[in-house]
Amino acid sequence: MAKKKSRTRPSSDLLKLLATRPRAVALAALHVSESVLLELEASELLSAGQIRGLLKDASTTLRNAAGQVDNRSCFIASEIVESMRENFTRNKT
Repeated sequence: MAKKKSRTRPSSDLLKLLATRPRAVALAALHVSESVLLELEASELLSAGQIRGLLKDASTTLRNAAGQVDNRSCFIASEIVESMRENFTRNKT
Protein backbone atom coordinates (compact mmCIF):
# COMPACT_ATOMS: atom_id res chain seq x y z
CA MET A 1 0.00 0.00 0.00
CA ALA A 2 1.34 3.44 -0.93
CA LYS A 3 2.30 5.87 1.78
CA LYS A 4 0.23 8.99 2.20
CA LYS A 5 2.05 12.15 1.31
CA SER A 6 2.33 14.46 4.24
CA ARG A 7 0.99 17.90 3.62
CA THR A 8 2.81 20.54 5.52
CA ARG A 9 1.40 23.99 5.88
CA PRO A 10 3.24 26.82 4.18
CA SER A 11 5.42 28.82 6.51
CA SER A 12 4.18 32.20 7.63
CA ASP A 13 6.96 33.82 5.57
CA LEU A 14 5.61 32.17 2.43
CA LEU A 15 2.06 33.21 3.27
CA LYS A 16 3.19 36.82 3.72
CA LEU A 17 5.03 36.70 0.42
CA LEU A 18 1.98 35.32 -1.37
CA ALA A 19 -0.25 38.00 0.13
CA THR A 20 2.04 40.93 -0.60
CA ARG A 21 3.29 39.96 -4.07
CA PRO A 22 0.25 39.00 -6.16
CA ARG A 23 1.97 39.93 -9.43
CA ALA A 24 4.90 37.65 -8.67
CA VAL A 25 2.50 34.85 -7.74
CA ALA A 26 0.60 35.32 -11.00
CA LEU A 27 3.81 35.35 -13.03
CA ALA A 28 5.07 32.20 -11.32
CA ALA A 29 1.73 30.45 -11.96
CA LEU A 30 1.80 31.49 -15.61
CA HIS A 31 5.28 30.11 -16.16
CA VAL A 32 4.58 26.87 -14.32
CA SER A 33 1.39 26.37 -16.36
CA GLU A 34 3.21 26.97 -19.62
CA SER A 35 5.97 24.55 -18.62
CA VAL A 36 3.40 21.88 -17.73
CA LEU A 37 1.67 22.27 -21.10
CA LEU A 38 4.96 22.02 -22.97
CA GLU A 39 5.91 18.92 -21.00
CA LEU A 40 2.52 17.31 -21.65
CA GLU A 41 3.10 17.83 -25.36
CA ALA A 42 6.71 16.64 -25.25
CA SER A 43 5.68 13.46 -23.45
CA GLU A 44 2.88 13.01 -26.01
CA LEU A 45 0.15 12.96 -23.38
CA LEU A 46 -1.57 15.82 -25.21
CA SER A 47 -1.27 16.88 -28.84
CA ALA A 48 -0.60 20.46 -29.89
CA GLY A 49 -4.23 20.67 -31.04
CA GLN A 50 -5.51 19.48 -27.67
CA ILE A 51 -3.38 22.06 -25.88
CA ARG A 52 -4.65 24.84 -28.15
CA GLY A 53 -8.21 23.64 -27.40
CA LEU A 54 -7.54 23.67 -23.67
CA LEU A 55 -6.20 27.24 -23.88
CA LYS A 56 -9.18 28.30 -26.01
CA ASP A 57 -11.60 26.86 -23.43
CA ALA A 58 -9.77 28.64 -20.61
CA SER A 59 -9.85 31.94 -22.48
CA THR A 60 -13.56 31.59 -23.25
CA THR A 61 -14.37 30.70 -19.63
CA LEU A 62 -12.47 33.73 -18.34
CA ARG A 63 -14.11 36.04 -20.90
CA ASN A 64 -17.57 34.75 -19.92
CA ALA A 65 -16.78 35.26 -16.24
CA ALA A 66 -15.65 38.80 -16.96
CA GLY A 67 -18.96 39.57 -18.63
CA GLN A 68 -21.06 38.07 -15.86
CA VAL A 69 -19.40 39.85 -12.96
CA ASP A 70 -17.91 42.86 -14.77
CA ASN A 71 -14.47 41.77 -13.62
CA ARG A 72 -11.64 43.48 -15.50
CA SER A 73 -9.09 41.00 -14.11
CA CYS A 74 -10.91 38.07 -15.73
CA PHE A 75 -11.00 39.92 -19.05
CA ILE A 76 -7.27 40.66 -18.93
CA ALA A 77 -6.57 37.06 -17.91
CA SER A 78 -8.56 35.86 -20.93
CA GLU A 79 -6.42 38.06 -23.18
CA ILE A 80 -3.25 36.59 -21.66
CA VAL A 81 -4.45 33.01 -22.18
CA GLU A 82 -5.52 33.82 -25.75
CA SER A 83 -2.06 35.26 -26.41
CA MET A 84 -0.51 32.05 -25.07
CA ARG A 85 -2.73 30.05 -27.44
CA GLU A 86 -1.76 32.20 -30.42
CA ASN A 87 1.93 31.94 -29.59
CA PHE A 88 1.64 28.19 -29.13
CA THR A 89 -0.07 27.92 -32.51
CA ARG A 90 2.59 30.04 -34.20
CA ASN A 91 5.44 28.03 -32.70
CA LYS A 92 3.91 24.67 -33.66
CA THR A 93 3.00 25.36 -37.30
